[in-house]
Amino acid sequence: MPQMTLTLSDEINDFLSSFARRNGITKAEAMRRAFALLAIADREKQKGLSLGLVRENEDHKLVAAGRLVGIFNDPR
Repeated sequence: MPQMTLTLSDEINDFLSSFARRNGITKAEAMRRAFALLAIADREKQKGLSLGLVRENEDHKLVAAGRLVGIFNDPR
């Protein structure tokens, strides 16, 4: 399996450690999940779509709450 070395800011490293601890996973697994999310975002952008945030209402319907921007320097 390929390996890579990353230099992280203290802020990102602290978040990564906290996220991993809260989710009972390693920091490496947290990074793999982050890269998987990036791959999904890229694939969907190629289709003209974008990542969004949804909120589930009391009747279990999903309502758009926001759109993630800035991942690919998209000025829209």
